[in-house]
Amino acid sequence: MNCIILNSNIGLTVGSITNFKCVLSLGIKPGPPPSLSFSSMATFSSVSITLLVFFAQTGTSLEIFKYKVELDVNTNLVLRWGIDYNMARIYFELSATVLPGQGLMFGFSDYGDVTGADLVVLGTHFGKVNLKDCWTDKNRILRMDFRQNYALTSGEWRNNKLLARFHRRFDTCDPMDYAIDTGTTHVIFAVTQGPPQPGQQLPSSVKVGLQRVQLLKPDLPQPDIPPDTWSFDILNPNITIPARDTTYWWFVTQLPQLPTKNHVIQYEGVITKGNEEFVHHIEVFHCQVDPLVKVTSYNGPGMAEGKSPELEACREVIGAWAMGASAIYLPNEAGTAIGGPHLSRYVLLEVHLNNPKLKTGVKDSSGIRFRVTRHLRPYDSGIMELGLEYTNKMAIPPGQSAFTLPGYCIPECTSIALPPNGIRIYASQLHTHLTGKRVFTKHFRAGIELPELNRDNHYSPHFQEIRTLPRHVHVLPGDALVTSCVDSTANRSSITLGGFSIREEMCVNYVHYYPRCQLEVCKSSVADHSLHRFFQLANATQNSDDVAERYKSVDWTPSKVASLQKLYQHAPISMQCNTSSGVRFPGYWSTKSVPRILLPRKSASTGCVKDIPWVIP
Repeated sequence: MNCIILNSNIGLTVGSITNFKCVLSLGIKPGPPPSLSFSSMATFSSVSITLLVFFAQTGTSLEIFKYKVELDVNTNLVLRWGIDYNMARIYFELSATVLPGQGLMFGFSDYGDVTGADLVVLGTHFGKVNLKDCWTDKNRILRMDFRQNYALTSGEWRNNKLLARFHRRFDTCDPMDYAIDTGTTHVIFAVTQGPPQPGQQLPSSVKVGLQRVQLLKPDLPQPDIPPDTWSFDILNPNITIPARDTTYWWFVTQLPQLPTKNHVIQYEGVITKGNEEFVHHIEVFHCQVDPLVKVTSYNGPGMAEGKSPELEACREVIGAWAMGASAIYLPNEAGTAIGGPHLSRYVLLEVHLNNPKLKTGVKDSSGIRFRVTRHLRPYDSGIMELGLEYTNKMAIPPGQSAFTLPGYCIPECTSIALPPNGIRIYASQLHTHLTGKRVFTKHFRAGIELPELNRDNHYSPHFQEIRTLPRHVHVLPGDALVTSCVDSTANRSSITLGGFSIREEMCVNYVHYYPRCQLEVCKSSVADHSLHRFFQLANATQNSDDVAERYKSVDWTPSKVASLQKLYQHAPISMQCNTSSGVRFPGYWSTKSVPRILLPRKSASTGCVKDIPWVIP
């Protein structure tokens, strides 16, 4: 067994004890077994604070460290972790090259800032490792946490190699600790010259690294991979990236010749090495045309809105990737259909390229790799877009720390567009551009709020994973799905409009589901007449009918910002209830009411339990 001793001077220190369980506090002195000397305990008996001893298994099994990410190649810093959902506990293993006199700092903050961070500080002494639970204030001053909620289970420093294992609860109920959730976690880390000391400011010379991960991944078995699985790539043909801020590059190509229907069961992004900074996201659209129809060849910049007439049929998404995304495995129940005599081979590859530094001469062959099998699964899979239309009718005023844009998929659309038994959503990819900070999709049935479909409270546009959901969400005809993006324009002095450019904004949730249906897009924007009425009340310019110019002419006082927020939340909306061909389902969609919420869902109790309490006199 390992004995973890809390002390205000040393943090947590590991010492070896065999077959012995105890809790030490003032006035309690359990007798030791014959093999154990308590001479060293005299020092601690005089400490004026309560001492608690926590015991944990030594050498936590390697099997628990299911996930791994390399944090820093220069110091060989590697993070491994595992999850115990029953105990609401997460286990960490850090390994790194740490030289004599150096320390290691590891932790979390809302968006990767060093200020307001929850940190673990690791130091070494005579081959052993000590750990302190700390935090930083707004001035980068390191503070010792009164409650030490990280438990060190083992630590070793040998031949300049540090290995430390420790754990904590997801939510420790400590306001100084970061609450770990199922969204994006911004991990920060640094190897320092000497362990940072509480009460001192972190030197500006400390190079703090940042890695974004999803720590709490669903504990699901990997779907079956049949032995006949093979792969093919849909890639840019070694194009030259334009020296423009934003480019949507289009390339028309064909899928492999397949005489019978096959199922795509996994796909992932293939990014040209060195082009990670340029490639923002990728989509592959299947062209819904007769198999005998030839689609016009095209390889060049796309249009900002819509597709050219000959490419209008290329709308059904069969593969997608965005910055930070890993491979997506389809569940055993479904696969994306390709091949056979009834489906066209033509696809359109669209790559969103971001080149703010206007670099020239950069070649790109990025795209998506598909893995395919002849062993068909029970259902065909599809991808559906939820959220906001790509339009400048939606905008975010300048100087806002948190402004919410809601996008609606309303009951009137799902009631006519979904199959009678509904669909089951198994994965979700949240998507915004640069101002997105928090994104979530709520699920309603008959006005009653059901469990959320997906949420990321620390969203980053630089880490847009396709995330497998812990359960398949059953959406029935008549249900409503509301996707909201909370954006920050605190550092912007002018209005941010909705649109395709990286400096404009989007709010989308690409949901992956089965069985495939004809509903491809279920998104909204504020109704035209409601927006025009707002412009009149906000004293926007009357000299132009252009929506962008009218937004830019508004003097954004706090009252006008609040009015625009209420407009987006309550005013009538215009709906895109569209098939994969781009045609709207039958109905009048220009002016629809937002869904009425009769019974919001109560926030679940966190069930906070103190992990390692430290009683302060």
